[in-house]
Amino acid sequence: MLRLGRTHGIDLLDTAHAYGDAEAVIGGVQSCVGDELRIVTKTMAVRAPRISIEAVTAVVAAFAGSLTRLRRQRVYGLLVHHSNDLLAQGGDRLWAAMEDLRSEGKVAKIGVSVYDPEQLEAIVQRYAPTLVQLPLSVYDRRFERTGLLAALKRADIEVHARSAFLQGLLLLGADELPLYFAPIRAHHASFHAHVRALGVSPLAACLGFCLAQASVDRVIVGCEALEQLAEIIAAAEAAGSPDLPLDVDSLDDAQFLDPSRWPQGESAAVVPRC
Repeated sequence: MLRLGRTHGIDLLDTAHAYGDAEAVIGGVQSCVGDELRIVTKTMAVRAPRISIEAVTAVVAAFAGSLTRLRRQRVYGLLVHHSNDLLAQGGDRLWAAMEDLRSEGKVAKIGVSVYDPEQLEAIVQRYAPTLVQLPLSVYDRRFERTGLLAALKRADIEVHARSAFLQGLLLLGADELPLYFAPIRAHHASFHAHVRALGVSPLAACLGFCLAQASVDRVIVGCEALEQLAEIIAAAEAAGSPDLPLDVDSLDDAQFLDPSRWPQGESAAVVPRC
């Protein structure tokens, strides 16, 4: 998978302290990955109303563990995984520690992974991230509509977009949607009809939409097998012109846009792609 990705210009891996043994797996294939492949990882989540000095020490120690597992002395990016840690009392302590890591040369860019525009607005008012990861898809254009994507571009902040397939929901046919998504079934059927009329696959349409965003530097996708990666690469190449007329209305209701709000059983029924 890594060799195929590098052949097609994929030169960045996104991982996290919380992603099981992912960091160790990446470190275990260091000879294949190579130092030129950029790695972005994330902090250990504190999830407390107050970020203590002890908590910050634990986060820094956890990052040291990430470097050890990755078998690297430095990484390209370090993101605060639980964005509310920065908004909690004492969040400035966490940010100061990340700035220290950057000053020490252990990280090139520091930032945050966010879930909604309100979080991002609050964070950029208090801190100066150089890298932001956020959700973006045909259905989820909240950061675009609020002008935040354009603002990040003007501020020269690197943007990585995730959830291009909305956890696989966008790839399902309307008749395959779990019951929880019944209120958007008609909207979803309209999207798939539009994609068919364009003569592209839902996968290519979803990727094409994200890749066409001038304010987005990277589109983060997930796959579990070589065949899936090959399919994603082919779809990205088939997306064609950035002027693809994907005239589909976005959604506003967070209960359908935020997978953390989906009932556990319904979420499990969705295709396992990020």
